[in-house]
Amino acid sequence: MNPTWRRHWIVCLCLGLLTIPIYFLDQTLFAGGSGGWINLDFRGVLFLSYLLWLGVEIVVSSIAVRLFPKSGAFLSHLNSMVLSVILLVASIVGYGQLRRQAVSNEQRAFMDSRKPLLNVIELKNWWYVPDEANPTEIDVNVVVHDAGRFAGNASGEQTESSGSSATVFESINGAESQRLVSKEQAFTYAFRLTTLRTGRADNVRITLYLFKAQSGPANGDITKVFLNSPTQDDDGEYFYGKLPAPSPPAK
Repeated sequence: MNPTWRRHWIVCLCLGLLTIPIYFLDQTLFAGGSGGWINLDFRGVLFLSYLLWLGVEIVVSSIAVRLFPKSGAFLSHLNSMVLSVILLVASIVGYGQLRRQAVSNEQRAFMDSRKPLLNVIELKNWWYVPDEANPTEIDVNVVVHDAGRFAGNASGEQTESSGSSATVFESINGAESQRLVSKEQAFTYAFRLTTLRTGRADNVRITLYLFKAQSGPANGDITKVFLNSPTQDDDGEYFYGKLPAPSPPAK
């Protein structure tokens, strides 16, 4: 065997034998949760990183010894060690960027797939019963553009001088108030209220649900929240719409 290659494989063997103390060092330093210098368990980080680096270093140094035999095995390994670190870091950074881009593309595609569902539930108008001062009920006129099981809830809050909010009333509709609706159906739905404190609500929240299954959650369920000032149309879980001003009580 060529002396340069012999020295090359001796260096590779020495670097390989270093995996043994590095393994135990990794287990000792990164165990965590046992009164050590870290609380989380990071065992394997140092050891696996060294194995990855060693694999890259052996490949790069072997190529260097073959292409530049006159440079000598030790100089080839020294340069390969530095180059291997650069390649390993660049690979990790590149993989992270590709992964983030893939996640971003998946999220964008998911949000695009939800856009046709944004207006499946429409709140046409709503009013207090008997009046805004002492409401016992909130009635809503709704149009649904898909069939399913309809439900909802409502609540009203009063903003105090300190800036905090207190709940004035909330709906008490139970499961028995849910109703099956057909596609393109328009109807009126009543929220029975319980009063939690006196005062007028200046921030009303009406949430409407359209479930695909006759009982329990299922894929394709839609939840739309109507607020005074929504900041977005869709957060990936709930749809949002602007709550219109209350109409005069229906006669």
